[in-house]
Amino acid sequence: MSVLNNIQRHPIKAPEVEQFIREKKLSALHSGDQECLFVCLEQRIPILLTDDMALRTAARRFNVVPVGSLGIVVAAFKRGEASLKEAERYIADLYDVSSLFVTRAIVELAIEQLRAGTK
Repeated sequence: MSVLNNIQRHPIKAPEVEQFIREKKLSALHSGDQECLFVCLEQRIPILLTDDMALRTAARRFNVVPVGSLGIVVAAFKRGEASLKEAERYIADLYDVSSLFVTRAIVELAIEQLRAGTK
């Protein structure tokens, strides 16, 4: 298990976020998503963890790389933090258990790619 000693709190000022939303035309995003993108850009954070398609699209506009749940599982597997069996189960659970919208075909493709990476 990894120790997460790099987590930081980034207090933000509402007027700055509101100006950011207006200037970047992000009013269609949920307020939490707007704030996350604001912090990424303000702090020069290059990666944003999200499964929200609208936020993923907006992040790419600003050269922030969106990484979703599947990407997190794959990265954990590649780093040796999850076995192949564990990674397969986590990915299957995204379809079977979570509220994340992901198709069975995407799950099967992701599992295939994990297995291909072990050969």
